[in-house]
Amino acid sequence: MQALLQSLSGMSVTELAGLVTVKGLYAIPRLAKYFVLFLFLVQIRSWPLAWHYRIWHPIFGLRGRFLVQRLANLLRSSSERRKKNLEYLEGFSNIGVNPFEKEISYKIWAGPDDCDFNLHLSNSSYPKHLDAARFTYGLRCCPTFFRVGGWMGLGATHFTFLREIPIFAHYEMRVSAMSWDNKWLFIVTRYVTKPKAKGKKSEHKPAPASSSVPNPSLRTATGINTGTSTPLQVSASASSSNVKAIAAQLLERPEADGATLNCLAVSEIVCKIGRITVPPSLVYAMDGFSRLPPPSAAGDKDAPQAYSATHLPPHWDIVRALRGDAHPGLLMPDKAAMKTLRDYFTHGWREVPEGERWWETALGGEVEERRLKALGAMQGLRRGMEEARSF
Repeated sequence: MQALLQSLSGMSVTELAGLVTVKGLYAIPRLAKYFVLFLFLVQIRSWPLAWHYRIWHPIFGLRGRFLVQRLANLLRSSSERRKKNLEYLEGFSNIGVNPFEKEISYKIWAGPDDCDFNLHLSNSSYPKHLDAARFTYGLRCCPTFFRVGGWMGLGATHFTFLREIPIFAHYEMRVSAMSWDNKWLFIVTRYVTKPKAKGKKSEHKPAPASSSVPNPSLRTATGINTGTSTPLQVSASASSSNVKAIAAQLLERPEADGATLNCLAVSEIVCKIGRITVPPSLVYAMDGFSRLPPPSAAGDKDAPQAYSATHLPPHWDIVRALRGDAHPGLLMPDKAAMKTLRDYFTHGWREVPEGERWWETALGGEVEERRLKALGAMQGLRRGMEEARSF
């Protein structure tokens, strides 16, 4: 050590500066490697095939659970084994559930790879993660439809950005049905964040006075109108094609847990098998969605008991017959049952007369009233976008 100090003390300032520069150059490659590795790990959710994994991992989970179910019944007789397997599959159906009350929550966080230079979730990242949330909704609500080879095509997605989601913030995508017609299923996704714990309120600082030097910025615009200005009066026909009016209708519903609504997305979905379109009401009813039982003829004022797995809706026998599910007298082979159900989805339903379509009856009553209430707004949104193409 003393010899090293003596040799350094004998150097001039110029020689010492050159020595430090050389040592620094040797260290740069090592620092660069660590920096590249750090960036590589930070962008882990944007690696190749990462998006595909997020989309498909619910399928892997379902397949794995069904394999465990089959292995658990391996020593049973063939008829008993098939009955148990079909009962297990029937357990995925939403028997007696109102389709408008079924909500799927997909939780995620705003990582550095999803944010822009303002350190907020980039507008392009909203649809990036919406794919996984929509697909999860489809699997949980319509598993039977996917079992026969059905798929859901995306026709359009409309976003209304309300509040920014800051970097590293955890947020949820809450997916639910808004309405449907004979072809299109309208799905609403609400991007929400939980309110922060109460603490010292940040003081509102006024914006600095504008200067002659421009300060470029790109931020998420707010979709909320504030102030005391008089709202614009519009007619009912005009409001049906006004995107802002439609968004206002959707924003009226507060979050039950007090969460903050950051963004609203409306997706237009079409259900298909091959190239053949399947009515959304048939897809929903085939997995047990149903209205409440009608009031009793005796005039009972008590609220009717909702349908469930123990209080089956009237159309469930028809569904079981089509699906080949396990109950007395229906023990069709799996492949025959799937082919029968697929044929019904593609063309069999068309042979049912208008007044005898059991899936429309199953989704009647309060479900039909709510569907029609929202359908005008959704069709108005679609018409507005179609008319925009002509300008």
